[in-house]
Amino acid sequence: MSEHKVQLRGGFSDRNKISPINTSLQMTDFDQRTRNALLNLIRYWIRSEKEESRYYDYSTIRLFYCNLVEAVYGDFLSDTLLFSIHQSENQAFDELIFPVISTGAYDEVLTMVEYICNWFKTSSQCNSLKRNWNYRYFPKALNEVFEREYVGYRMVKDRVTAITDPIEIKEIEDCLDIQFQGAKSHIQKALGFLADREHKDYKNCIKESISAVESICEIIVEDTNATLGKALKALKDKKIGIHPALEKAFSSLYGYTSDEGGIRHAEGLFESDVSFEEAKYMLVSCCAFVNYLIAEYGKTV
Repeated sequence: MSEHKVQLRGGFSDRNKISPINTSLQMTDFDQRTRNALLNLIRYWIRSEKEESRYYDYSTIRLFYCNLVEAVYGDFLSDTLLFSIHQSENQAFDELIFPVISTGAYDEVLTMVEYICNWFKTSSQCNSLKRNWNYRYFPKALNEVFEREYVGYRMVKDRVTAITDPIEIKEIEDCLDIQFQGAKSHIQKALGFLADREHKDYKNCIKESISAVESICEIIVEDTNATLGKALKALKDKKIGIHPALEKAFSSLYGYTSDEGGIRHAEGLFESDVSFEEAKYMLVSCCAFVNYLIAEYGKTV
């Protein structure tokens, strides 16, 4: 009998429930299959660069690898001496990165993966290796692992975020690429509040999401003092086509955040009253509405 368990999602054993693979959303713990998939992904990305030594000076490849190890040690273990890393970079890499992903708590795993992903992104902009442009695809490869293994997180821009629907991710990413800096800044802050699982602030996530809609409305109606409720009515004068039901829906959402017991009111909901699902819904809805308003506004100018 093989010492390795043969598992394939959607394969015969999984499909016929003989040896089914996990289909529960993984949020606060990861099974070993998921951890192995993450390890294999990182190993592959590192190895793919090292294998290019036949095209580039190996000292350049080795420097790239050592720089990653030193960055990880310097930022995660600032009290650790680095004198031996250049002598045995494989051992140093394996002693920190792989054990964390193999056995660490879920937040440690995500912290490490997010860090490496962003290091690849930074390195691809400053390293001399021509092939490094491929590292911009690492977040995509990471999200494919998350999706395949039912991990309830995705890499959105430079943050691991607890958002699972690809349509939701696209709405947020599109909103982060808009040229209107005010609305964009509000969405960036909202995403930061949603992504911070250790210091939950879902109330401010909702505040910033609504503020993004308000900001774009102020630009369209050319009134910096217009509240969202007032701006929604004024949009008609700018020939922005909003279905009455959609207008009513966002007026109701605005009322929910702004009335006496609402999110924006000083004496409103406590943080414990706002759930992650509620904050995520508001962020995605507001991003979608901002994208919609910008598209409609573009038809009139």
